[in-house]
Amino acid sequence: MKEQEEEEPGLVGKIKEYIQIRKDLAMLMLADKASGAVGGIVSGAILVFLGLMIFFFGSMGLGFYIGELIGNTYAGFFIITGVYILLAVIVMAVKKNSIERPLANKMIKSILKERNESVYEKQD
Repeated sequence: MKEQEEEEPGLVGKIKEYIQIRKDLAMLMLADKASGAVGGIVSGAILVFLGLMIFFFGSMGLGFYIGELIGNTYAGFFIITGVYILLAVIVMAVKKNSIERPLANKMIKSILKERNESVYEKQD
């Protein structure tokens, strides 16, 4: 009887320690995911900003160049606008299969990557 009574506090203590370790592990995993997400968002925002600047100034330069070639600055910008409208229509036509689905699949694989790796490790 005394052995059981002595083991219970040890067992309860070990269970409490295990629960605390699991909570700490969950917090560390959450912090890792959050820091990765924030880093990805910040670097993505910087790249989007730089891309927009390149796109904007490139469009301006191309509009002025085409306008100079045809002798009408306004027409050069309207031609560039027409090209962008055409590209927008093409993107809208193929967005479901060429953009949305591959992005969704990539996000799902990224989210489940760690889970799948741990499942495969347990099987070995």
